[in-house]
Amino acid sequence: MNSFLIDYRDIQAPKKGFSKLFSDYTQEGELHETLTSRFFHFDYRKETDYYKHLNILLSRKYKRDELVELLVRQNRMFGTDEKHIASIERLGSSHCMLVITGQQPGLFTGNLYSVYKALTAVVVAERQKEMFPEYDFLPLFWIEGEDHDFDESATASLFEAGRLKHVTLDAWNRLPDQMLSRTIMGPGITEAVSSFISLLQDSEHKEKIATALQSFYTPESTLELAFGRTMAFLFRDYPLLFLSPSDSGFKKLAKDVFHRELETSPHTSHSVIEQSSLLENMGYQAQAKPRAVNLFYLNHHDQRTKIEQPSADSFTIVPEKYRYSKHQMLEICEDHPEQFSPNVILRPVVQDHALPVFAYIAGPGEISYLAQYRRAYEHFGLHMPFIIPRGSFTLIEPAISRIMDKVLQKTGRPNLSRKQIYHTAFHNLRILQKNAISGAENNDFDAVLDNVENNMLAELQALSPMLAKLDRNLEQVLSGSMRQVEKVMDGIRQKTHRSSRKKHDELVAQLEKAATALFPEDVPQERVVNIFYYINKYGWNILDSFATMLRAHATESHMILEL
Repeated sequence: MNSFLIDYRDIQAPKKGFSKLFSDYTQEGELHETLTSRFFHFDYRKETDYYKHLNILLSRKYKRDELVELLVRQNRMFGTDEKHIASIERLGSSHCMLVITGQQPGLFTGNLYSVYKALTAVVVAERQKEMFPEYDFLPLFWIEGEDHDFDESATASLFEAGRLKHVTLDAWNRLPDQMLSRTIMGPGITEAVSSFISLLQDSEHKEKIATALQSFYTPESTLELAFGRTMAFLFRDYPLLFLSPSDSGFKKLAKDVFHRELETSPHTSHSVIEQSSLLENMGYQAQAKPRAVNLFYLNHHDQRTKIEQPSADSFTIVPEKYRYSKHQMLEICEDHPEQFSPNVILRPVVQDHALPVFAYIAGPGEISYLAQYRRAYEHFGLHMPFIIPRGSFTLIEPAISRIMDKVLQKTGRPNLSRKQIYHTAFHNLRILQKNAISGAENNDFDAVLDNVENNMLAELQALSPMLAKLDRNLEQVLSGSMRQVEKVMDGIRQKTHRSSRKKHDELVAQLEKAATALFPEDVPQERVVNIFYYINKYGWNILDSFATMLRAHATESHMILEL
């Protein structure tokens, strides 16, 4: 497999590519140092920060026994391999830390980046163990089942006959804003699984995929549970653990954060707004929008309802319009922390309060909004963990590689390398298309044919004086022959034009196919396509290929992998 690295700053082809903040964060130099010093607590590029962070984690007290019990119970539920479950016991020691990543549940694992995140966590944990052998580092996937965006999670996409196809699970008896961890998939999931499997081409791996998905995605299961079981199955050979924060046991560990948020609101929001202003003054966009109270209240239907604060001493639950005094709300939090759920602002704070997090593996969007949270962390007496970019890939299938070879030929620049072709494609795909098409059109067939015709006619015309002396009738024969030459050349010219147009149209179609493969729906491939499309075609070991790339390269560049 050939592989290439592309600088994030050069990726401008997709409409929704990689933000300026993320691109600057992943580069060495002044911009990265400014971002880490102003908006994060630690710089993962600085060795001294590793010792600082380890000492801070050692000094903090965590409810490790409760964590061990919770993770063992949950990972047995998700079907995590027993040898990985055994490693959870290490978390009882203060010398055991976590490398965390996470994502909301997705249908059949959702998009590729969930897999890339998980593998990056595994590889980073390995790397830290090599650096600090006296410590243990466990990779953990946070399943954000409290998310209530069902539509975003209920679609899986794959290629079929060169076109992107979507399989969507329709909601069944689902209420608005109901958590994914509590949403039963219902009978529609059976048809969704069948539709997805039918789109997979026949291969030696298809039956195993079908058996697994039919086992995990059942009408009585939730999207969260099915996602967790599928991920545990995929990562059975990797020491990846899983956590569902919607568990009432975990909510007890998060209770102090909930309590402080209610007691001090809107202080957290003010902290985020202040940090966001600094970002905007540097030319970056603030993505996360805080609320006065960065908590949801979970009603008896498991719906996330907003908590508003009409006055300093009262709260209102919306849309039910229940009204509580601050004292009453704090009592509810104390007695029933399971009735609260953090929003996007408070979620990472909850994570790092309850868990000994050494590093968080973040996607481009997450790094952008985590940059807004430093002061919020400080409000809760916490330090942010190392924020490390996840691995980012574009997978190139053989058919697309062949198109790239053809593009190399048509651009008229045979010395252009494969990496340079990909660089051009990711920087501006339209320029690559234009150069290839113009290269195909630069063959001046008309000039060549005109030259041939003129030479032939001139040679025949030179015979005229000699033939006239020999026999006047031969002049007419010569004239007829010249007309015949013109007719034959005109026929060749027409056929050449038809063939040229056909090849032009074929090249345009092939370039459009390549564009769909690289940037389906004008977004990076990893944000759309499902992992099982590639497993079905290239085998289960494809995860090992990703891991090999991640072990060999830092994640500050986008990785191109030819399959």
